[in-house]
Amino acid sequence: MGESNVWSTARLPTGDGRAAGVTVNGLELSCEIPADLGPEPAGATPFGLLAGSLSACTAMSVRTFLQLWHIEPGEVTVHVGFRTGSPPMMDRRVTVEAEVNPDLREQLAAVVDHTPVTVLLRDALTIRTELTTGAS
Repeated sequence: MGESNVWSTARLPTGDGRAAGVTVNGLELSCEIPADLGPEPAGATPFGLLAGSLSACTAMSVRTFLQLWHIEPGEVTVHVGFRTGSPPMMDRRVTVEAEVNPDLREQLAAVVDHTPVTVLLRDALTIRTELTTGAS
């Protein structure tokens, strides 16, 4: 089997510890597995890493799309919140500093709804998206 160009390894040490050492393409971080009845950990969690993947992918897709149309996007902010439950749900707020005309904004919304990570996740959970463009 060929070598992957994207990879991740997690190691959970022996014992009762709840922090896994995670390496993603050589970047090391700690990921804490939440206790069933305890508060959400302050650091990265498995659901937090999913939210991070969706927010980063969305931000890069927005910037790339607008630059293809020769629009300087300015600051692009994507906030993703994860709600566990049945069914699980992600709330995604996409804010683009640049003003975008209505026709292009509709195309941008379609790009946001079809980012690679969105496509991978949408069959498993609901992703609710709010898109804001232009100066606030």
